[in-house]
Amino acid sequence: MSKEPWMARKADAAHSPFPMNLPQTPSDYLEILRFRWPWIVAAIVVGALASQVALRFAPKQYVSQTVVLVESEKIPKSFIPQLATEATQDRLRTVHEEILARPRIERILDELTPYPEMIDVPRADVVDMVRGRTTVGLRGKDAFIVAYLDTDPARAQRMATRLASMFIEETSGDRARQVQGANEFIDSQLIETKIELEQVEGSLKQIKQRYMGMLPNQLEANLSTLQRMELERQSVSEQIREAKERQSLLDRQLALQSQMDEPEAQLIPNVDATAQGPPAPDYLPALKAYLAQLLTRYTAEHPEVVATQKRIDRLEREISAAAPPVGPDPEAAPEEPSPATSTDLMVSDMTAQMAAVDRDIENLEARHEQIRAQIGVYQARVEKIPEVEQELQSLERDYELISRYYSELLSRKLEAETAGAVERKWQEEQFKILDPAQIPEKPDFPKPTVFLLLGTLVGLGVGLAGAFLVEVADPTVKNLRELEALLPYPVLLTLPRLKEPRRRFRRRRGAPIPPSPPPPQGTDEEELPAAS
Repeated sequence: MSKEPWMARKADAAHSPFPMNLPQTPSDYLEILRFRWPWIVAAIVVGALASQVALRFAPKQYVSQTVVLVESEKIPKSFIPQLATEATQDRLRTVHEEILARPRIERILDELTPYPEMIDVPRADVVDMVRGRTTVGLRGKDAFIVAYLDTDPARAQRMATRLASMFIEETSGDRARQVQGANEFIDSQLIETKIELEQVEGSLKQIKQRYMGMLPNQLEANLSTLQRMELERQSVSEQIREAKERQSLLDRQLALQSQMDEPEAQLIPNVDATAQGPPAPDYLPALKAYLAQLLTRYTAEHPEVVATQKRIDRLEREISAAAPPVGPDPEAAPEEPSPATSTDLMVSDMTAQMAAVDRDIENLEARHEQIRAQIGVYQARVEKIPEVEQELQSLERDYELISRYYSELLSRKLEAETAGAVERKWQEEQFKILDPAQIPEKPDFPKPTVFLLLGTLVGLGVGLAGAFLVEVADPTVKNLRELEALLPYPVLLTLPRLKEPRRRFRRRRGAPIPPSPPPPQGTDEEELPAAS
C-alpha cells in the first residue's frame, strides 16, 4: 500500500472538527443501532410500563357537556317586524364570552358552591379556574356545546347544566328587555311628538286668527272685494258729481227767481246773501239804518228808497210769520193768514231741494271716504298676504312633517305591540337543550392509548440517547479511521468481519461452513482492521 493515501487520511483525521470516537457518517449510526439495539428495546419497554403505572396513579378528570339548539323563529319577518337588534348567528359568535362572563360565573358559584374547599382562595382565582375548565364550541350553524371538566363527574354535570341554563335565561331576558326598551322608546317619542304637534297646531291657529282676512286662500275674495269697492267708489264719485251739478243748478234757479221777484233788490247791498235763506235777526236793523241814510239824500220816491222800504216790509212779515205765537188773545180778533203766492211756493220748494241735495252730497262724501278707507284696508291685506303665506308655509311644512312622523310612530307602536307579544311567546322556544348534560361514566383524562403512546415515544428517545452515550463512552477501536488516527504507521491489510454461523443451522446441515474469501486489499472502514 502506498504512503500517499495513508498520509491524506491521516491529515483528514487530524483536521476533523469531531473527536475520533464520535460517529461521523450514516454508517456509524447504523452500526450503533446494529450493536446497541438491546438498550433501545429495554428503554421502550420501561417507558411503556412506566406509562401504565402513571396511568394508574394519575388523577382522573371527567367531562360533562350539553348541546343547546337555537331554533329559528317560525313567523316571517316580513309579516311581523323583529324588535331584537341582534340576530341568532351574531349571538352564537359571542356565546363564549357571554357564558364565561364573570358576573355569571360568580352567580353560579354563589348558587351551587361547587368548591367549598376553596373558600379561602381569592374569588378571581376561582373564576379563572372555572373559565379554564369550561369549553364552549359551535356545532353547525344553529347549535353550540357547553362542556365542563372536573375531577368529580357529578359536579361536572351540575356546572355544565347550570352554565347552559343561565345563558338561556339571561338571553331570553335580554330579548325581552330589548323589546321593552323599544316599546318605551316609541312611547316616549310619541309623547314628545304629540306635544310638538300640538304646539305647531296652536301656532297655526294663532296666526290664522291674527291674520284673518289676509290668509293665502282669501286672496281671491280680497281681490274681488277690491274690484267691487272700486266700482262702488266710482259710482259714488259719479253720484257726488251729479249732486253737485244739481246743487249748482238749484243755486242758479233760486238766484234767477229772486231776481225775477224783486228786480229792485239788486240795488240793495248784499241782497243775494239774504235771498238764499231765512233773514238774519241783525239784518233788519241794518236795512232800517240804510233806509234812514238814503232818506237823508233822496226823497221817498227814489227807486233805491222804495226798494229798501219794500225789503224791510217783507222781512218784517217773514219774521212775524216765523215767530211762535205767544198765546191767544181772547179780545183780539183772529189774524187771517196771508195767502201764499206761487212764487213763494216755488222758492220754498227749491230751498227744500237744495237742503236735500246738500244732505245727499254729505252722505255720498261720507260713503266715499268710507269706501276709500275700506279699499285701503283690503289693499293692505293683499300686500300682507305674501308675508303671511311664507310664515304659514313654514309652519305647515313643520306640521306636515311632524304629523307624518306621528302617524309612523303610531303604526310602529302597533307593530311593536304585536312583535312584543310574539317575542314573549317565542322566547320560551328560542333556545332548546337538545342533549342535556349527563354524569360521565368514563374519565376524559387520562386516556390509556395516549399514555401508552407517550411512554413508548419517551422510552424510544431515552433508548436512542442511551445507546449513543454508551457508544461514545466505549474506548474500543471500531473502524479504520480510528485505527489510523491512533497508529503512527499506515495500515497494510484489513480483513472483513467474519459472521459466526448459527449453531442450529450447522447441526441441521451437519457440515462446516467454509470461510469467505478475503476481499481485495484497501477496503473501507466497514472492515475490521488488522495491524501489520
